[in-house]
Amino acid sequence: MASTTPNATLVSSTVCVFLNKNLHYNSMFWKENPLNHIFPVLMLQVILSVLVFRAIHVILRPLKQPKLVCHLLAGVILGPSVLGRNKAYMESMFPAKEEVVIATLSQLASNLYTFIVCIKMDTIMLTKAAKHTWKLGVCCLAFPIVLIVSVDMAKQRFFPGLNPGNPFPVQFSVVSSLSYFIVVTRALDELNLLSSELGRISSSITMLNEVVSAAFVIIGIATVQKEAKSAFLAILSLCSFIVFALFVAQPMLYWVIKQTPKGKPVKESYVVTILLSTFVMGVTTDAIGASFGGAFMVMGFITPDGPPLGTTIIRKSELILHEFFLPLFFVQIGYFTDLSAIKNWGECATFATIVIVGYIGRLIACLVFASSMNMRKSTAFLLSLVLSLQGLVELIQSIQWKHLQLIDDQTYATSVVSIIVVNAIITPIIEILYKPAGENFDVLRLGTRSLGTTSNVGELRIITCIQDEDNVPSIISLLEALNPQEISPLYAYVIHLVAVASQSVPTLAPYKNHLRKFVRPSCSDNIIRAFLNYSEHSKGPVQIQPFQMISPYKYMHQPISRLSDRIHAPLIIVPFFKSGEAHNIDGTLRIFNTNIQATAKCTVGLLVDRGLRSSILTTFSYNMAVIFISGSDDREALALASRASCQPNVSITVFRINLGGTYTLEDQIEKEADNALFRDFEAMNINNGRVECVEWMADDIEEVMKALRSLKSEYDLVVVGKHHANPELQALESWVQYSELGVIGDAIATFDFSGGKMSVLVLEHHHRHDDNQRKFDNCSYFSFT
Repeated sequence: MASTTPNATLVSSTVCVFLNKNLHYNSMFWKENPLNHIFPVLMLQVILSVLVFRAIHVILRPLKQPKLVCHLLAGVILGPSVLGRNKAYMESMFPAKEEVVIATLSQLASNLYTFIVCIKMDTIMLTKAAKHTWKLGVCCLAFPIVLIVSVDMAKQRFFPGLNPGNPFPVQFSVVSSLSYFIVVTRALDELNLLSSELGRISSSITMLNEVVSAAFVIIGIATVQKEAKSAFLAILSLCSFIVFALFVAQPMLYWVIKQTPKGKPVKESYVVTILLSTFVMGVTTDAIGASFGGAFMVMGFITPDGPPLGTTIIRKSELILHEFFLPLFFVQIGYFTDLSAIKNWGECATFATIVIVGYIGRLIACLVFASSMNMRKSTAFLLSLVLSLQGLVELIQSIQWKHLQLIDDQTYATSVVSIIVVNAIITPIIEILYKPAGENFDVLRLGTRSLGTTSNVGELRIITCIQDEDNVPSIISLLEALNPQEISPLYAYVIHLVAVASQSVPTLAPYKNHLRKFVRPSCSDNIIRAFLNYSEHSKGPVQIQPFQMISPYKYMHQPISRLSDRIHAPLIIVPFFKSGEAHNIDGTLRIFNTNIQATAKCTVGLLVDRGLRSSILTTFSYNMAVIFISGSDDREALALASRASCQPNVSITVFRINLGGTYTLEDQIEKEADNALFRDFEAMNINNGRVECVEWMADDIEEVMKALRSLKSEYDLVVVGKHHANPELQALESWVQYSELGVIGDAIATFDFSGGKMSVLVLEHHHRHDDNQRKFDNCSYFSFT
C-alpha cells in the first residue's frame, strides 16, 4: 500500500503492508508479539498518550499551564526526543506501517475539531461585535505582519536548508501575524473567560482574522496552479462551493430543525447525514485544490448553533473527539519532533525575535485604540497577550510545511518548542492578572445597587431570568406584586436562558423573533409573548425588554451582570435549579445561581418556584410572607415588601423574629438598623389592613424553626434574606444542603416544610467588606420614598 498522497496522509515515505497479516493480533496462544500488528500499536498509542497527558496535567496545573502545553509535552515525551531514544521502543511504537494510520486519524481529528469549534460560533453576533472592533482588528493584523515580515526578511540566513525562492519565510510571517479563532477560543474557554469583556473583544477580532485567512487560502490555491486558466477555475470552484453551502446546504439544515419536535433532540439519522455530507464536501474541496479543513470550517459556520441541531452534533461528537482522536494528533506532532535536531541556536533566536516582534505589534495596536474603545491599559495589555496565543492551526501548518519539505527537522522542532514556550508563558499571566468580576464597573466609586437604596419615585428596572415556560406565571405575578404605577413604572428585562452543551462565545442579545408569525413558535417565542401580553393588560405601566442568553450555564453570569451594571438594575430574579438537574453532564442552573450571586453588584433573588398559577389577566390576588430576622439581606426583603404593600391586591404578613444570643459589635449595629427599619415599616402601614406585622421571640434556632413551621401553606410566596446577622445562624450556613439559599431559605424550600407548596424568594444583597459602604447602605434603608 503506497502512502505518498499529497495532503491526506502527510507522510513522505512509501511502505508496503500486507493488511491481512499486519492489521490484527491473532492471540496470545500463537506466541506472537502484539506490537508487530497495526491495531494493537494504535490502541497502545492512544492509551499512552492519554495517561501521559493526564499525569503531566496533574503536575503542571498548579503552575497554571494549559492543556495544550500538556498535550504537546506528552507527544514530545512519546516521540524520538525522550522515550524514542530507545531504538526498540521507537521500532515498536512507530513502525513504518503505522505512519499511514496515525497520520490519517490525526488529520481527521484536526478537521473534526475545526468543524465542532465553528459550530459553536455565533457568526451573526460576532459579526455585529466586529463592527465595533474592526479598526482594532485591522491594526492588530497590520502592525504585526509589517514588523514580522521586516524581521523575517532580514534574518532569512538563520533558516538553514532553505532553497532560493522557498515560500516558507513569507508563509511563516503570515501565520505568525494572524490570530486564529479556534486557537483563541480554546484558550479562553479553558480560562473561563469566553463571556468576559476580554473574551468578547478577542473573539470578534479573530473573526476578522479568519476572513483574512480565508483570502490567503484563496490566493494560495491560485498560486499553486500551473496555468492562469487552472487558477481561475480553482477559484471559481471554491466560490461556487461556498455559494452552494450558503444557499443550498444551510436551508436544508434549517429544514431539519423545523422537522424536529420542540424540546426533542435531532434524529440520529439527520446527524449522521450531516456528518457524512461534511466529509463529502471535504472530498470536494480537496478535489478543487483546497484542503479538507476548508470544507469542515464552512460546514461548521453554516450549521445553526445551540439547540436542537448544533447542541446534538456537539454532544454526540465532542467526547470521542477530545478523548480519542485529538491525543493521536499530538502523538503525531511528537513523532515528528526531534529536539536533538536543534543545533543552530541562531534559528531559535530568530523564532524568539519573530514571536516578540509580533507581540509588540499587537500591543502597540491595542494601546493605540484602548482610549477610543474605553478600554483600560491593563485590559489592552492582556488583549495583546490573548491574541498572541498559538495552537492547533500553527501545528497543522508546521506539519504541512514539513510534508512539503519547506522546512527541515530542526526548523520544525523549533516551531513546536516555540508554541509550547509561548503558551506556557502567556496563559499563566492572563489567568493571574485578569479579574473579570470587576471589569467596567467602579464599585468603590458607585457602590452597589439594592431595592432599599432605590427610590419609590422613578422607574424600577428589574432583570428576570427564565429557564422554561413553567417559570413565567410566578415571575409575572411577582412583577405585578411590585405595584407598577405612573410615578414608578416597571422596566423588566426578560432573559430566556438557553443552555447549550458547549458554546464557544456566549451571546446575550435582544430577542426579536417573537415579532414574526411562526406556525410552530419556539419556547422563547412563547415566553416573550406571555410577558408582552402581561405588559399590555397590566393595570400599571410595564415595559418589557426581551433578551435571549445562549451559553453554557457556567458562562451566563458575566453578560447578565454587565447588563445589570449598564442599566443600573437593583434586582435580578433567577429561578432556582430543579433537583433533578443535579447530575446533568452539561452542568445545571445551580452553577449560574451561585455565579450570579457572587458577581452581580446588586440584589439577587433566587426564586424556588412551586408553580403559582394566579391569573393576573382576570382577578389578581397575592399572599406574601416576609421573614425578617437581621442583616442587610433581610432588609432587602422588607424593602420588597414595602413596594408590594401599596398593591391593593397583595396581602403581606411580616414576621419579625428577635433571636437571642451573644452579638458582636458589628451585629449590634446591624440589629439597630433592623429595628429602626422595622419601626418605619410599621408606621407606614399602620392604617393598611392588608399588611400585618407579627413579632416573635426566640431563644435559639430550634424555636425559630418551630415558629416557621406554623406558616402552613397559606402563602403564595415567602420572602427571606440569605444571610442573617446572627452568630448561631451564621455557624449553620456551612451545614445546609443548598448554601445559595441560606439557612432559613433552605429550610423553607424543602418539600418537608409545609408540604413544599409555597414558593420561596431568597434575596442576597451584594456584600462588600467596606465600612463606608456598609454605613451608606444602613442609612439609606431608613427611607422608602
